[in-house]
Amino acid sequence: MQQIHDYPLPAAEAALWWLGQAGYVVRSADMTVVIDPYLSDSAAKGTPELARLYPVPINPAELRADVYIVTHDHLDHLDPETIRPYQYKGDTWFVAPRQAAGKLIDIGVPENRVVVLHAGESWKHGAVEITGVFALPSGVDVLDTTGYTITFANGRQLYHTSDTEMHPLVTAAAPKTPEVLLVPINGKWGNPGPEQAARFAQALQPKYVLPNHYDLMALNAENPDTFEWFCRQYELGDRCVIPERMKPFKWGGKPELNDIK
Repeated sequence: MQQIHDYPLPAAEAALWWLGQAGYVVRSADMTVVIDPYLSDSAAKGTPELARLYPVPINPAELRADVYIVTHDHLDHLDPETIRPYQYKGDTWFVAPRQAAGKLIDIGVPENRVVVLHAGESWKHGAVEITGVFALPSGVDVLDTTGYTITFANGRQLYHTSDTEMHPLVTAAAPKTPEVLLVPINGKWGNPGPEQAARFAQALQPKYVLPNHYDLMALNAENPDTFEWFCRQYELGDRCVIPERMKPFKWGGKPELNDIK
């Protein structure tokens, strides 16, 4: 985590680090935001087929952020084994939809540090504003599932869809032309497959689109090259970035810097 905090970042730029699955650390405007970090192997305890395929990239006790976003209460998004060892519960703001917010409080996050945020609602802290975006839940146990846009004071922005089906209403509600779109491609349990995700990106016309939710569990895997191929078919080839775990993706500066570094 220290290498992320120490990474040099000019004032007008942003960078994100993919943690695997749908988890990220994002830095910009002197703020650090984490989204859906899954830093354990808790899902494998009930379902061995969902065991991690690689070690956790960051020790949960070393994670640190100004804002910690949870999109819904599934283990690979809201993970008690990641949150309980988190050392900065009293300093970090936790943003989540209502059911997930209740779970955060149940596992030890102070209630006065939890912000309930649903689709269409916004909340600002320092140099970052978080806005809820409609998502179509993948199950009745997570009916409050919410995507989020993150907008920094320097203008850098990204949209994390959360787990969601790609219904026309989701497309209609989503922000158009986001700088960075983070979208699942696993094609299971309600999430879009590679072609659906590429069509969704085509409708939104982001500057960059990065796939997620395909790499961590053999039972829930997908080939990102397939997504990249469909992006080319929908004339998004130069906007599609296949991320590398824990390698910074930086955007917002000179064109040649808008790439994996």
